[in-house]
Amino acid sequence: EKLFAEYVGAKYAVATNSATSALDLCLKVYGIKGGELITTPMTFIADYSVGIWNSMDVTFSDIDPRTLCIDPTSIQGNPKAIIAVDSHGRLANVHRIKELFPNALVIEDAAHACYTPGAGKYADITVWSFQAVKSLPIFDGGMITTDNKKIYKKLRTLTWLGSEKLTY
Repeated sequence: EKLFAEYVGAKYAVATNSATSALDLCLKVYGIKGGELITTPMTFIADYSVGIWNSMDVTFSDIDPRTLCIDPTSIQGNPKAIIAVDSHGRLANVHRIKELFPNALVIEDAAHACYTPGAGKYADITVWSFQAVKSLPIFDGGMITTDNKKIYKKLRTLTWLGSEKLTY
């Protein structure tokens, strides 16, 4: 976790069993339940499913045809959360999304951008995947990165039965 955080330029990293569970934990750690989640249709079903699991209305936004990432100008409404998916090494314009929706939790799904400079720099929290078809396929696991110490500590309790104490 420490080495990965250093590699991607984050202060903290928390390993998970998958990027899907990492996405779910991102919503939970910020206390997001209900409301609207916006993501792109150009993604794996997990970005949709985690919204449903957390009683959210999931809306798909248009993609930018040049990058195949979510088009920030097509996002409508007052979302509680936005999952911006990096597509095949191309980064979603997370900085612009944060400008347009400063009150929404912005999660960067960097599953396909592990080696892309700038991935994970502007979102509130970022998830990474190590599944077989991703850019860093090492096992079927995931990682969450953040620069927020309070969120990091809370993630620790969510990943191990509500306990901050490591038992290994």
